[in-house]
Amino acid sequence: MELGLYYIDLNKNLGEDFSEYKFDDQGIPVARLNNTQSWIYNPITVCQYGLFHFNNFIRNSSSLSKDIFLSQAKWLLKNVQNGPSQSGVWYYQFDLPLYNITAPWISGMAQGEALSVLLRASQITGEKKYFETAQLAWRIFDVTVKDGGVISKYGDNSPVIEEYPSSNFPSFVLNGFLFAIFGIYDYSIYTQESDPQKKFLLYINSLKKNLFRYDCGYWTYYDLAHPLRLAAKHYHKIHIEQLKSIYKITNESVFQEYYLRWQNYLKSINSNFKWFIKKVQQKFIHKI
Repeated sequence: MELGLYYIDLNKNLGEDFSEYKFDDQGIPVARLNNTQSWIYNPITVCQYGLFHFNNFIRNSSSLSKDIFLSQAKWLLKNVQNGPSQSGVWYYQFDLPLYNITAPWISGMAQGEALSVLLRASQITGEKKYFETAQLAWRIFDVTVKDGGVISKYGDNSPVIEEYPSSNFPSFVLNGFLFAIFGIYDYSIYTQESDPQKKFLLYINSLKKNLFRYDCGYWTYYDLAHPLRLAAKHYHKIHIEQLKSIYKITNESVFQEYYLRWQNYLKSINSNFKWFIKKVQQKFIHKI
């Protein structure tokens, strides 16, 4: 089946301003990550920049956006590496002290977004190399964090895809899990195979059972690592937009209930005040 527009329109309102990045001579964005001084490639940024232009290409028939999108897909082809269980992965080559992660490491969010890019590139070009690389990327979703992969478990034993897979403690970043789910869904739609379809439902059921963990009563948590951190406003907005899309895909009322509740938090003066006070406390007490 054909893949359509990507599920989230990444823009300044959601905290993604592509004008902040530098670009190499192939039009690939580079960024400063984790307070590094050098400009480096971030697979997530590459994918999101590509998906931004894919949506513009579909909506406006922009040949320029099509070319930019395919440039990002080609970067993924060129930079894929061998990962656990004969998977294809995009390694991050810097340490992440906040989650006690040392390089090299794999992001489940990056892997999911790479699927979304590669499958759309395969669709619009008809070139097998994109799908073949997506097949390799898919394999990481069978590999647990302890085995060098990206799959962890909530307290109820339900699976979760880790944006930041730490062998020391799980982080359970919500937006990263949801972006990865979009990639799983794309793969299930594109292949029409039973295993990806079952895996998508497995993660949807896990999400249904564990969304409550991210609701503090007036805002959303960014992750479930200790200490719990409230989401920045743009991440709270991303959570809302992601759940809107999940609801459209599944028609499961629980996702509608949560995104409407979280929308109300965003509109509430009282919730915003509580959020501000808590974020100030977190900054000065926990330095996060």
